[in-house]
Amino acid sequence: MRYRTNATKLLLVCCILPFYTALALSMHRSRRVLISGGTDGIGRHTAQRLANDGFEILIHGRKSRTESAVISLIKDLESRGASRVAYIQADLRDLKEVEKFAESVKAELQSWEQLEDASSIPSLDILINNAGVFDPEPRFSAQGYDSTMAINVLAPFALTRKLLPCLVRGNEARIITTSSISQSRVLPDVDQLFAKKVGKKDFDVQPLPYSGHSFYSHSKLGDLLFTKQLANVLSKYQIDHNTSADNPQKLLENMRRIQCLTMDPGTVNTKMLLAGWGPCGIPVSKANNTYKLATGEEYAWGNVDNGSYHFGWGESRDANDKPKLNEFWSKLSSCTGHDYDDLSDCF
Repeated sequence: MRYRTNATKLLLVCCILPFYTALALSMHRSRRVLISGGTDGIGRHTAQRLANDGFEILIHGRKSRTESAVISLIKDLESRGASRVAYIQADLRDLKEVEKFAESVKAELQSWEQLEDASSIPSLDILINNAGVFDPEPRFSAQGYDSTMAINVLAPFALTRKLLPCLVRGNEARIITTSSISQSRVLPDVDQLFAKKVGKKDFDVQPLPYSGHSFYSHSKLGDLLFTKQLANVLSKYQIDHNTSADNPQKLLENMRRIQCLTMDPGTVNTKMLLAGWGPCGIPVSKANNTYKLATGEEYAWGNVDNGSYHFGWGESRDANDKPKLNEFWSKLSSCTGHDYDDLSDCF
């Protein structure tokens, strides 16, 4: 009897140990984050703080950097404790580059997870839509939209949609999009706001009069509205149960629990603040609001409202105006060619 008991125990160990080993490895995998605009300013500071916590970090940069600059950036984060680091360059003014950027992110994540099948979907725990611009002069994206609106609003909308299948597979995933205390109080006419340049001087509709400060404020209101509606869409999504996913209900639950957050990052002496407002803020080394939303348990799903705005006073009342949210969301979809109506690729 003693022999049979030991044999049974041995059999159980042999059968169960690999499962628990895999589970333990999964549970102890470092959290994984993508930060757009992460090469300087608040993005770089946030990356450094996450590196101190042992994160796996994907850093995006807008401008092409020398090989030595990239190596220096990666070594800095690794020396602070980052589990893994990769750098990917993309110009977020161009929606085609945003799509290529998302594909590059997926490919990098697949290599980290050693997924040989290109159709396998890797996981991403946190997406930080941090990249932003203030432009005193009117400029236009590759698709003809105002450059500030393209980088600050259209790019996060498209990038988030492209990476959503990865976030659905993340661990307690969060999507953080930077708004501002400088956000507009009222949403202007969305057709004028996203007037598309179709010639040297022609537009599809009459655009709003340009002001660097006003367009920046409109874009930051746009980031708030995007976050609010994203939370609404994901939390209420329904799936077709004929999906091929192994456990679609679990993936649906993950989707509905993705924490969508936005905030005022603080008045921080970044290059952008210095260019638009002067040195009226705190040092970049003290700009911790983004880091707090990314890591703080007090901001986890169920602890604060999904779609909520933090740190800055007085979010726009338009953030709770359903018709305006729907109108704005529809315009983002029309401009980018991406929609969130059919998310079957996530399952």
